[in-house]
Amino acid sequence: MSKKQSIALCGLFVLFILVCAVLNLCWPDREFSPMENRTLAQRPDFSWKGLFSGEWTQDFETYLTDQFPLRDTWVGLKYICERAMLKQENNGIYFAGDRLIARFDPPDETRVEQNFAAIDALAQNTGLPTRFMLVPTSAYIYQDELPANAPSYDQQQLLDRASQLQQAENIPVAQALLDIREEYIYYRTDHHWTTKGAYLAYEAYMKAAGREDEILTQEELEAVKQETPDFCGTLYSQAGARFYEPDTITWYDFPGLTMEQPGKEPTSIYDRSYLDQKDKYSLFFGGNPPALTIRNENPEAHGTLLVVKDSFANSLLPYLAESYEEIYVFDPRYNRTPISEYAAQCGADEILVLYQTGNFAEDVNVGLLSR
Repeated sequence: MSKKQSIALCGLFVLFILVCAVLNLCWPDREFSPMENRTLAQRPDFSWKGLFSGEWTQDFETYLTDQFPLRDTWVGLKYICERAMLKQENNGIYFAGDRLIARFDPPDETRVEQNFAAIDALAQNTGLPTRFMLVPTSAYIYQDELPANAPSYDQQQLLDRASQLQQAENIPVAQALLDIREEYIYYRTDHHWTTKGAYLAYEAYMKAAGREDEILTQEELEAVKQETPDFCGTLYSQAGARFYEPDTITWYDFPGLTMEQPGKEPTSIYDRSYLDQKDKYSLFFGGNPPALTIRNENPEAHGTLLVVKDSFANSLLPYLAESYEEIYVFDPRYNRTPISEYAAQCGADEILVLYQTGNFAEDVNVGLLSR
């Protein structure tokens, strides 16, 4: 490369940096990214203490990354380049044929053990029948579709540990999901299971609770079935993926079910405003409120169930709500009320703790269930 070419290349690079700097100053900040389905970092307040500690610098770097002009476009271009170079992963998401699968990294064993101990402590402290359901991610169900030599933690270790609970009853669902893995039980572009996958877990719970005769039939479900197409989920966003076929969310518009949140009027368990948004999975209960109550007007419904959960439970709860008079829903990620106190307040007869393996292994809030 000649000297003139080197100077021209350096000039173009400097010009690019200057243009980006000017755009950063002029470009309006966004609070939320629909494509990534997350809140974006805002400009941090300056302080000398934060500057010298490095905290402000780190926060400002995150802010610049999140607010970079045309961020969604650049992420999409990065994906196209990655695929052109035959790469099989982007941002921790594997490209597995027509499916996107999140990488599962080895968890902190100490935290895992603490979280399992918290489940037993919950059962012991409340004295209520407590059942635990650990749901594998799609990396476990479709492990043979992962790229060759792709690192992925063996989730069977977590499932085996769940079977060793002493106070709480473990309800295994992994094998039932594996048995019908060819069916549409996990979304292709999202980390959640579909309502069909959740139905298997619902069956398992109702059998464990001794209410097998109340399990909804396919004919009953078909009568209230609704479908929402064009769903591109969290994995689609995280990978910056393009050209993947969107998913379809199936949901069931059961009559007589309402949900209540503290300080709010009763509403439908489905927030239909999300049908026209990217985050269509928040159709279920409007996302993940810290606490809510589902009530069933059917006089034949009976019992009060407390469900401690992550978002995997959202598509399972409508099934359960058809049998229970009341279901109290508690998300420890956003609710700091001692769970034993909450169980007493709502008069629960039984407790279900439902988590996806990745969330359960990583979430420090699970340990709070021992209070």
